[in-house]
Amino acid sequence: MHLAPLSTPSLLVMSLAIIGLAGVATAGDTKPPKHGAPVPGVAHLSVIAEGAEVRVDLASPAATLVGFARSPKTDAERETLNLAKANLNAGDAMIRFNTQAGCRPVEASVKADFGKPAEIRASYRFSCDQPDRLDSAALGLFMGFPALRRVLVRYTTKDGQGGAELTPVNAVVTFVPLPG
Repeated sequence: MHLAPLSTPSLLVMSLAIIGLAGVATAGDTKPPKHGAPVPGVAHLSVIAEGAEVRVDLASPAATLVGFARSPKTDAERETLNLAKANLNAGDAMIRFNTQAGCRPVEASVKADFGKPAEIRASYRFSCDQPDRLDSAALGLFMGFPALRRVLVRYTTKDGQGGAELTPVNAVVTFVPLPG
């Protein structure tokens, strides 16, 4: 599998996909969601907004992001893994919050674990200038990782918790808490 770095036009398209209405973010439980055995093509994303800080955790089967589920054995596989890590380290390219919130990446961490299950995890921390205007996020993950078919999102804001299933044709989550 060959991965290409995200280009500026791709980032522009992703930015234009972001919508925004109104919302505020804080959180209670800061632990990422538990999920079952990895499913090929499916990643899990946790978004926790607390004041001006937003923490994002991504977990995906390694095969979905790099095309193999074991330690890289060839130079081409090592290059693919390094490019995937570089793409994931660009937190604002992987997830963009609505522009009215003024969120910018502060920290990114990517880890590849080729144990059982073989998984790649990324963690991000964002700081938002206008956290009261944070209400949506667009995922650029689908552009950088074509084998990714679905991202199951769980989020926590001061208004409550919610979830969404994102796909390449529906890559925007609006933070509207589930009732009850």
